[in-house]
Amino acid sequence: MPASPADLQTILFLAANPKDTGRLRVDQELRDIDEGLKRAQKRDQFKLEQRLAVRPRDIQRAMLDVNPQIIHFSGHGKGEAGLIFEDDIGNTQLVDGAALAGLFKLFADQIHCVVLNGCYSEVQAKAIAQHIPFVIGMNQGIGDRAAIAFAVGFYDALGAGRPIEFAYKLGCSAIRLDGIAEHLTPVLLKQSPEGAAMIQPKPNDLTSSASVVQPANAPIEVFISFSHKDDDLREGLVTHLSNLGRQGKITAWDDRAIKAGKEWEPQIKSKLESAQIILLLVSSDFIASDYCHDIEMLRAIERHNAGTACVIPILLRPCDWKGLPFSKLKILPKDGKAVTQWSDRDTAFVDVVVEIRRAVDSLTRNESLAASPSASERSLESSTDAVRPLSSAQRLKLQYLQSKRILAASKKWTFRSAIASAI
Repeated sequence: MPASPADLQTILFLAANPKDTGRLRVDQELRDIDEGLKRAQKRDQFKLEQRLAVRPRDIQRAMLDVNPQIIHFSGHGKGEAGLIFEDDIGNTQLVDGAALAGLFKLFADQIHCVVLNGCYSEVQAKAIAQHIPFVIGMNQGIGDRAAIAFAVGFYDALGAGRPIEFAYKLGCSAIRLDGIAEHLTPVLLKQSPEGAAMIQPKPNDLTSSASVVQPANAPIEVFISFSHKDDDLREGLVTHLSNLGRQGKITAWDDRAIKAGKEWEPQIKSKLESAQIILLLVSSDFIASDYCHDIEMLRAIERHNAGTACVIPILLRPCDWKGLPFSKLKILPKDGKAVTQWSDRDTAFVDVVVEIRRAVDSLTRNESLAASPSASERSLESSTDAVRPLSSAQRLKLQYLQSKRILAASKKWTFRSAIASAI
């Protein structure tokens, strides 16, 4: 039986992929959403409308013509700068969060969900969520495969009659089921009287990789972010880092390690999330690269600010880097003198590696605090090997001592404080 007009929900799919931006598979995203809704249990309750190559004025026209309840944007985002739409000749035109929020506020009586399926769209999502009950944005860059997987999972759940919060979680789960390490990228913002409340799946909700204390002898993971135009300088740095690698202190990784035939973006993002130290190899080409700047560097700074990684910028060639997000950090080599400005590049790289070694040693020392059991712990742990097992009271005491040690170490140290004392 067809749904009554009161029950029918119209989804407005807005897509923009200007000719001066990277190619996106918005056509596949639209097709997959449409196919999912057509086979859905509640398919009669949904109507999908589309507008492609959207200009800013096309948004308001579509809102008036379609009267949607759900709005889905597919395209690029630029964080604070805004979402990317098209101008009259097909090039980029940015629309910021305040402008979008002002528009959606006018239609707040009919819209109950907005999905911003574009990189770094959390900023716009927060602005819109002041007026709309449910808004989904992305807290970092998101690849095509992950964006499509999320959209398919989200609308499959809605088509099955599930609520938005469940659909959001299923979309995140769909990303992980596709083997993509971006399932924590989507963020759901729920409107409340006090303001927008964030709902995001915790790592333990969707993955078994719970946070654990790393063994003291485990090498520190180092991620190297660079422009391929600086490949010769990257090789020079990697060569000088080889001694730290041979000593088992670090494992350095960059995208040159990706094998032919393998998808590069999921590997880069996975390594970027797991690294404890992130090296930014700064040059004019690094700054000009959309991927280096918008994806790798911005996510690295987010992790540094959150205290989950340490970012170390290394100036390879002279360039204008003032005012960039990493400019508040100490830049290497010494005195911010670019590697290519040194009379001997080996001397410059040695200066860099000495500082990296200090940072690595500082991290390792502080991890040892959490990894080293006390005498009381060792006594109780050794009892587990005896013929008589630990009593329940002894087990509780052991658990208490272990948790107390880890908590004490965490209070004494974060990545930022450790690095601040090291470089």
